[in-house]
Amino acid sequence: MTETTRRRPAYLTIADSLRSRIESKVLKPGERFPTERELVQEFGVARMTVRHALDILQIEGLIDRKRGRTGGTFVRAIPPTLSLTSEHGILQQLTERGFKTRVEVISLDKLEVLSHVAGTLGVEDTALVWELKGVHYVDETPISVTKVTIPVELVPDLDEHELNQPLLPLLETYGLKSVYKRESIIAATARAEEQKLLGVGRSHPMLRFSRIIKAADDTVIAFQEETLRPDVANVEVVLGEDPSHQKNPRTSTSASLS
Repeated sequence: MTETTRRRPAYLTIADSLRSRIESKVLKPGERFPTERELVQEFGVARMTVRHALDILQIEGLIDRKRGRTGGTFVRAIPPTLSLTSEHGILQQLTERGFKTRVEVISLDKLEVLSHVAGTLGVEDTALVWELKGVHYVDETPISVTKVTIPVELVPDLDEHELNQPLLPLLETYGLKSVYKRESIIAATARAEEQKLLGVGRSHPMLRFSRIIKAADDTVIAFQEETLRPDVANVEVVLGEDPSHQKNPRTSTSASLS
């Protein structure tokens, strides 16, 4: 085997070097990362090579890339862990932990329900629904793209001023109390629209959630599809009561929706 075939790709070597600086706290959480131009000069490689190295660090959840006038690349803090069995949604959990969150509405349309969604909602194929698309931000970083479908029969009028909030509080605004949700999760890569809205590359790994939300009378009040960047938040499923909480009742929490 020749030296050329044994040589490690430059972008992997650069990623290792930068990762070491983060792990050793030479580059600290929240600190601005060297620019692509600075890294090109430091390592003596093409800009595309540097971008490949940064892609790896972003996928690993070590850096954030932000667009705009105040954008740039920043070292990330350890991602928070979110519970899928919590009665609160992802955005609500992050808000309760002190993160600054917001919802940016992309579109709101009243249209005929898609055939594959009609069965999930338990409505006729010709039923009208609200289709709400938005982006969830945490500390001004886009973390997920969401699409919510709500039967018009349940919510005849949606006030645009009420839409900039998490889904469950939004539903309660219209008297729809959630008591049950069922989620399915698959691993995927970012679609074209998600790449643009979340500022990630085509090969960036994503988690895709499908949620069915019901009221106490078994009516499906909403169907939500959400695509989450796993590099900005870890997710977990907790079943049963933690024995340590029983020893210390002050820390006991309930994961039940009922």
